[in-house]
Amino acid sequence: MKVIWIMLTTAVFILPAHEAYAADPRHDLAQIVRLMGYGGGIHNFKNYVLRGRMEYQVSARKEFTQILEIIARLKPNTELNSTQDQQALRAIKAVVESYNAALDRVTELRDKEWRIEDIDRAVIIDDTAAKIGLNHLRNKWTWSDFEEIEFQLGYGNAIHNFKNYVLRGHESYHTEALKNLLAVDSLLAGGLSRAELINPQTVAESLVTRKGEISPDTGEAYDDAVKEMTHLFREVRVALENVERVARAYRENLVLIERLIAMQRSVRQIDLAVKINDGPAMAGLAHLRGQRAGITAQLLKP
Repeated sequence: MKVIWIMLTTAVFILPAHEAYAADPRHDLAQIVRLMGYGGGIHNFKNYVLRGRMEYQVSARKEFTQILEIIARLKPNTELNSTQDQQALRAIKAVVESYNAALDRVTELRDKEWRIEDIDRAVIIDDTAAKIGLNHLRNKWTWSDFEEIEFQLGYGNAIHNFKNYVLRGHESYHTEALKNLLAVDSLLAGGLSRAELINPQTVAESLVTRKGEISPDTGEAYDDAVKEMTHLFREVRVALENVERVARAYRENLVLIERLIAMQRSVRQIDLAVKINDGPAMAGLAHLRGQRAGITAQLLKP
């Protein structure tokens, strides 16, 4: 029993209050954040430098290509026609192209059996202009907590800084990664504290009854509506908990990296010691993203 009023009960977390209909440039920018960020192009680039497995290179190349296609689509958009907007898009494009070109250099240096630390120094890229540009473009819209979680985990933020801390050992990366991960923790705590995620069955019964069209007296229809809503709430909770668990592991491993650096362990040893399974968080984010798409699709139905 798919009904819009059931899906809208979780929309406060997944969608910004005024943004039920996806505006194209806003949607494209959210895609850029995802494709550059956690589990995306720059994440895969850093893992390729650290581990050298070809699947990281292939994934990064694919995501960089997708980002460049989106930027090409955004450039003529009338909502992004200011000088600053166009500069921001150019800065992001230039950085993505630099990372894309650097993939070949990483391959070449790995074939020569260079140390990871030396490869990283040889392909280091200045992200400053791209991060400023991305922040400028994001400031044009309001973002849901879910979208903010993706941003805080991604490019220029938590996992990017975490990987750079592993590679370079600079304390500034530790500080920034911790700040980003604490922001993610706060956003997740806010989502998990919602009444419908703490007591899904009780809230589902209350919402179904409050709707007025279905009551306990309607029997099977009522039971089905409660069951569907309860299931939806529970799935959202599991997704958030999976993201929270992985983010906490990254936060805890910052301390371990610090200890291993003090013990003068190599980058390879540090990476092996703090390697985290991103699968549960990736699945959780994908589920929440799917819920967002599902809500939008329901709203756009005639």
